[in-house]
Formats: sequence, C-alpha cells, structure tokens
Amino acid sequence: MVKDKNGIAHTNDQEHKDLIDAMKGFLDDGEPQLGIFWYDPNDGSLFGVEKMDADKAPFINGKATINKLHKTYWQKQHHRAKAKGKTDSIFYQENNYTMIPRGHVFLDEETDKFYVCVGHWLNDGMDGKTIDIETFRELLEDEFNLPEDFDLVVDVHWDLGHGWSEEFL
Repeated sequence: MVKDKNGIAHTNDQEHKDLIDAMKGFLDDGEPQLGIFWYDPNDGSLFGVEKMDADKAPFINGKATINKLHKTYWQKQHHRAKAKGKTDSIFYQENNYTMIPRGHVFLDEETDKFYVCVGHWLNDGMDGKTIDIETFRELLEDEFNLPEDFDLVVDVHWDLGHGWSEEFL
C-alpha cells in the first residue's frame, strides 16, 4: 500500500484482489447453517443470531451445532451494552437471557435432518400474542438457509425462565 499526501493508504491491483479474495470467504453461499437466536414477538424478527456453516460443525453425541451458548453470548452483550450506556438495548434492559424467547438450530447425524429447538412459547404465545408458525418457519429458513423439511422441536430447556443450571456446565 502506498500513502497519498493526506496519509491515506491506497491498495495496488494485487492488494485489492487479495482483499476481495479474503472477503469471499464471508459470502453467504446458501449452505445450511447451525446456531442460536432470540425471537422478538413484538415485531416477529430474530436477533442475537450467531451461526456457522453446518458442514464445519463437529458432531457430539450425534448432534452438530454452533459452539456457543445463549448464556455466554447474552452475558457478553449485556456487559457491552452496560459499558457503552446503550440503555435502549434489550441486552442492557434484560440481564436474564432466558426471559426472551430463544432457540437453537441442530443437525442430527443419523438422519442428516435439521431441527430447531424452541420453548413452549412457540405454541403458547407471548403476552397474548400468538405466533404464526409458518411465518416463524420462514424466518428460520431464510436466516439459517434451512431446507423446508426441518423440524421444530419444543423442549423445556428453551422455555421462558429455563436454562442451564450451573451444576451441569
């Protein structure tokens, strides 16, 4: 790189090509992904999404997923929002990650099928709001590039107020 009279660096053709090649690794190639998310029933959107390509995830006990927990992700975001004074952030306002609807995308090694674990909030609704299951499925398909035949699995772990007990970690 060469700096101009203002001290701003400029790339040459080869450096530009190298940067573009490096960024290609971050393209969404349409491959299925595994990960974690939270669901905002007020606007029907996903947030706090962390994901990785399914073909890069290791299988443990026949299941593959991202190597992040909701708990540790939320704690990091909570401390960051507090430090930056972002009082309008959900991460600032809520310190208990289990009080927001959340889910986790897995791949089963035996069946080679994707499934998404969520809590009973999916069927029971939130604060009087019912959740349109088909719209929710479409959100997940789009965000994680999931095939249409993925399964939704309701499990108590992802219920509001439930999470990992420290004794099991």
